[in-house]
Formats: sequence, C-alpha cells, structure tokens
Amino acid sequence: MGTPVVLGLDFGGTKIAAAVADPSGKRLGETTVTTDPGRGARWNFDLGLDAARALLDGSDLRAVGACTFGIPASHGVGLAPAIDGWEELVLGRELEDAFDCRLVQVATDVKAAAAAEARAGALAGHDQAIYLNLGTGLAVALVFDGKVVAGANGAAGEIGYGLQRAEDVVLEEAASGMGLSAAALRITGEELSAADVFAREAEDPRLAALIETFVAELGFHLVNLAVAVDPSRIAVGGGLVRSWDRLEEPLRKALEAGVPFPPELVIGAFPFDAALVGALELAVDAFGKEARQVESVNPQTVARRPGRNGS
Repeated sequence: MGTPVVLGLDFGGTKIAAAVADPSGKRLGETTVTTDPGRGARWNFDLGLDAARALLDGSDLRAVGACTFGIPASHGVGLAPAIDGWEELVLGRELEDAFDCRLVQVATDVKAAAAAEARAGALAGHDQAIYLNLGTGLAVALVFDGKVVAGANGAAGEIGYGLQRAEDVVLEEAASGMGLSAAALRITGEELSAADVFAREAEDPRLAALIETFVAELGFHLVNLAVAVDPSRIAVGGGLVRSWDRLEEPLRKALEAGVPFPPELVIGAFPFDAALVGALELAVDAFGKEARQVESVNPQTVARRPGRNGS
C-alpha cells in the first residue's frame, strides 16, 4: 500500500468539490464538478463519487470527511430540497460502502465551513461569532466558545427557513443566490445567475432595484441576528462573496446603525471553499483519532518510534 491519504467531499446544490490530502491535511489534489439537479440524487451523488475516485487514483484511503447541504442524519438528509431525492440518502453509510472505508464523518456544509473558520480562519479566537454563508441558499452557523452550535436537531442557524414577513414566504426565497435568480426571472423573463444579476446591475435599472431590495432584506435580518447573539465578528463566505464590493458597505452600515455593539464584518479566510476545508478536517481528525487509539492499545509502537536523531 502507498502513503495513506484522506478524502474531503463537499456536496453542494450546484457543484461537488473533492480534495485528497495527506494525514496532516496538506492537499495533494482537488477537483470540482457541476451538479445537474434535474437528474436527481443518485446521478449527482455518483457524479461526486466518480470525481473522487479519479482523484484518489488507487491511493491508500484511510478516512473520509463529507459535508452536504441539509442536515445529515442516520435516516437521510433533512432540509435538502435542492436536489430531488437527496433527503433519502443515508450519506455516511453510502460513503462507507462506496469507498470501503469505515472512518467516515459527515456534517452540514455551513457548519463544517464555520468550524474551519473557527479553527484556523477568520473566526479563530472569537468566542461569540457568526459565520454567514451567502450562496445558492442562505444559512448561518453560530460559534460559541470556539465551537459550532448544532442545535437540538442539528438545524441551528438555518435562517433561510425564517419568515421574511409574518404573512409571506421563507427568507431563503428572498435573500439567497437562488432567490435572487428567481426574482430576476420574474422581472426580466431571463434565466440569470446571481452573478449575472450583479454584473448587469449598472445597465438595467430593474436589476439595480432588485439588488437594493436584496441587500436591504439581508441587512435587516443580519442586524436582528447580531442583536440576539452579540457576536464579536461576522465572517462571510459563499459564492456571492464574489460581489463583496456591492454587499459590504450596505451590510456594514446596517450593522453599525442597528446593533448596540456592532461586530466586525469580514470575508472568511476560506471564502469559496470553507466547507471543503471543513470536510478535510473531519477526515484528518478521524484518521488522527484512530491512530491515537491504535497507539494506546499497542504502546510498544510508540516505544519503537525513532527519535529525532534516528535512534
């Protein structure tokens, strides 16, 4: 067998990212494939597996860390409507079988991303903090005492399911990349990505007004969340961070105007792949824990280990 490696997988609604690393977490290779939600869960899951296998290329896989949109559990993935049938996947067991690997850890993507930022990123050293994910969907993760809050059902921070107004739709339909695209379609009759909407703002007053509404809505809910949590810092990640020059000022002004003790607002240290960083950390931690258990059962292994001088 060759040098042991670990695998990280980030299953998203629009893309799947995979990375292979050595047991210390140093990346050896990575790849990204685009999902096709219309083909359903099994096709997209297999797409990610095939991409990962090509990356592994026969390496000695020891542990897998995976994160996904939705809430992975023993019976499936909750709150995962982005790809039809995804909620029926028992992700951990599927990955164990696919890679013949018993060291598999799974987590929600935004929580894995927040854990990565809290461990060695923009939220390191901030005991009360918020990670805000602005991507296809909308969610946050709360970091208290350096740890990500899971909640009773693993759904803490799923603010996309909050009401926009008492009589209206859930917030994610208004303040996410998916919501922005849907609103642009209603206004223009064109299928535009969130990036397209931001790019065409200057030339189309309708899109400019749409973005004003989008940012104001997002700022309103971010202020209320910050008032409730009293964080020292908010770190932002996700695909919409590519339009940070348009988002930063109004969000910062909203926080400064509405929060008694305004938190810092920063881009995350891993703005576009924090979830993948978090997935790799899950795998590295699982491998390390297993190695420590083996050493504790076989202490002679430690005794025989060479010192720095090779003795």
